[in-house]
Amino acid sequence: MNKIVILATLIACAYAAPRRMVLPRLPASVIASGKYELIPGDKIVGGTEVVPNSLPFQISLQRKSSTGIYSQSCGGSIINEYTILDAAHCVDGVNDVTIFRVVAGEHDLSQISGLEQHRDVSGFLIHADYNKKTSANDIALIYLATPLDLSVSSAKPINLPPPTWEFDPPAGIVATVSGWGTTSSGGSISNVLLSVDIPIISDDDCNAIYTTNAKPKSIYESMLCAGGFNGNIDSCQGDSGGPFFIGTGTNAIQLGVVSWGRGCASAYYPGIKIYFF
Repeated sequence: MNKIVILATLIACAYAAPRRMVLPRLPASVIASGKYELIPGDKIVGGTEVVPNSLPFQISLQRKSSTGIYSQSCGGSIINEYTILDAAHCVDGVNDVTIFRVVAGEHDLSQISGLEQHRDVSGFLIHADYNKKTSANDIALIYLATPLDLSVSSAKPINLPPPTWEFDPPAGIVATVSGWGTTSSGGSISNVLLSVDIPIISDDDCNAIYTTNAKPKSIYESMLCAGGFNGNIDSCQGDSGGPFFIGTGTNAIQLGVVSWGRGCASAYYPGIKIYFF
């Protein structure tokens, strides 16, 4: 499963800093083809196509190849007209932000609807305690060079839990992940935006899964497990940084961001999301 982590300190920065601020799973096929899909591979597994632009907060983070072609890299969500919430591993190690662009109002990567808003990236801010090795605090803010037009229905900010909402999502709660990632580990990305509903799994069960196997990995407080114990539903390569949320449309509330997992929708390996609390 993929852990979703959303940290209150980073969110606070988004609102405390100026509106214009300076600041992974990536598909294997993009890496191999030189299209900069450099984050561990992710596409929604077991999901369905969403109604076009029904998740107006969803963005596509794209990377430019040496030939100037942009390819789907990660997901993300709109916080305000200048700020995108994403996973740290989607931008970590990048020195030249001109390889990135953010596309809001996107649905079908292979078609132009006229609703797309393309924005260059001016910088990003990675959580101060992000640990690349453990994936702890895998969260970042991406800042846009020019503002998004949020007056249109196809691009809207997602709702964040209020600071007073002391809510640790309990096991059994069903939330949604969305993205253009691969539908199987090592597969190709989806042209259309997909989503899938997945249940949250308890910290105890998640720890038992990930710490008692041949390649143990610790589950940290900022992480949240979600997925099906029998596999078949989860996020995958290319979905990293995308939202993990409850509700839908303009009423959706984001609980975390897609971070990492062992394979995609593997039985007994729920995905990990990073959450805000």
